[in-house]
Amino acid sequence: MSDDRQEWLGQIAKCVRCGSCRSVCPVFKATGTENFTARGKVKLIESVAEGSLDLTRVLQERMGSCLMCKACESGCPSGVKTGELYLSVRRALAERHGLPLAKKLVFGALTYRRLFEMGLSLGSVFQHLVLKDAPGGAGKVSRFPIPAAGLNYRRLLPPLAPKPLRAMVPAVSSAGGGATGRPRARVAFFPGCMLSYVYPGAGKAVVDILTANGVEVVLPEALCCCGVPAYTSGDFAAARYLAGRNVDALSAGGFDAVITGCATCGSALKHEYGLVIEDPQERERWENLSGKVHDVAQYLADTGYSTDFGEVRAKITYHDPCHLIRGMGVAQAPRDMLKAIPGVEFAEMKDAASCCGCAGSFSLTHYGMSRTINDAKIKAIADTGAQTLVTGCSACRMHIADGLARNTSGVEAVHTAQFIAKAYRAAKKRA
Repeated sequence: MSDDRQEWLGQIAKCVRCGSCRSVCPVFKATGTENFTARGKVKLIESVAEGSLDLTRVLQERMGSCLMCKACESGCPSGVKTGELYLSVRRALAERHGLPLAKKLVFGALTYRRLFEMGLSLGSVFQHLVLKDAPGGAGKVSRFPIPAAGLNYRRLLPPLAPKPLRAMVPAVSSAGGGATGRPRARVAFFPGCMLSYVYPGAGKAVVDILTANGVEVVLPEALCCCGVPAYTSGDFAAARYLAGRNVDALSAGGFDAVITGCATCGSALKHEYGLVIEDPQERERWENLSGKVHDVAQYLADTGYSTDFGEVRAKITYHDPCHLIRGMGVAQAPRDMLKAIPGVEFAEMKDAASCCGCAGSFSLTHYGMSRTINDAKIKAIADTGAQTLVTGCSACRMHIADGLARNTSGVEAVHTAQFIAKAYRAAKKRA
C-alpha cells in the first residue's frame, strides 16, 4: 500500500485545484456536488495517502460514482492522469472491502469462457421469464419491478441474441483481392461481449465492411471478455487473466492488425492493458500488439476504403463514445465515411463528445444519475431533427436507445458499421 500511496501523491502533486474538471464532469453537472468532481476525488485520495482518511466503504462508493469517461483527464491543464489514479484506488478499496457478490460471480464466470457462454446461451432461451417486449418492439422491459439496474423504472434493454456472432460468421471470412486474387490484409476481429451476444448483427456488419474492402477477417477462437468491467471495479486479478488470454490469442496469429468495433474493448487492448499486465513476457507481447489495434472506421480511413456506396436516404447524427474519441483518438473517420454515403444528411449534435451516462456497469449501479446524464444527450439528438443516431459503442447505443424510448422518440440507434454496411448492400442492389 505504501508504494501505491507514493504513486497517488505523484499524480496528486500535479493538481493545481483549478476546477477545470467541474466544467466537463457529467456527474458534477448532474449532482452539483464538489466531491463528485475530479478535484474533489483527488482531495479525498490525498487525505488517504497522507493518512488522515481511511479506505472506507463510503469512499469506495464515492470512487465508484465516476463514469471513467476521461473528460477530466483530457481537459486537465496539469496533465493529472485521473483514470490511472482512480483505477489504482479502486483496486486498493476492492482488496480492502471486497466486491459485491453479484460482481464476484460475474467476474469469476468471465474467466471461464465456456461457462460464461453457456450462461448467456441459457439466458437467451429463458430471458422471456423475466423480460417482455417493450411497446413498439424496441427492446425488452422487466415483467416485475425488480429493484436493480433500473429495471424497476421500466428500463429498456436489448435482448440477448438467439444466435451469437460465432454462429453468424465463419472463423475466417475471406475477401477478394482484386486483380491479384489475394486479400490486401489479414486481420483479427476482437468483437467483445456486446457484439458477440447482444448485437451480433452489428458484429457481422464489421466483418462485412472489412471483407467488402478486400480484408480477410479472422475471429480467433480463444478470445475472452476484454476485462474492463473487472478492472474498473478493482478486480485486477480477473482482468489480468483475461488480458493475458486475449494477448496470447491475438499475438499468435501474425495478423496485420487487430480490429475492434467496441470503443471500450479497443481502448483496453490499446492502452489500459498496460496498467493490468504484470508478467514481463506477457507485457512485451502486449506492447508489440498494442500498436496494431484499430477501430474499424479508423482502420479503413487509414488503409483506404471503397466509396462505392448505394443511396441511403436518412438524416443522421453521430455520438462520440468516450473511449473512442478520448481513449482511441477516433472522431473524424466515422463521420467522413457516413458523410460519403449518397442520400445522407448529416447533422452534428451539440456536445457530441459528452458522455451519454452509460459507462458500462455505472448505469447498472447508478441508474438514476446515468438517466439524468442521458437526458441531456437525448435532447441534443432531438434538436438535430435526425431520424437515426449512429455510434461506435454498443453500450452507448443501448443506453441511448433507453433514453429515446423513455422520451417516446422515433429515432433509431445503430452501430456505425451497420449503417455503412447498409450502404454497401444498397450498392449491390443497384448493380
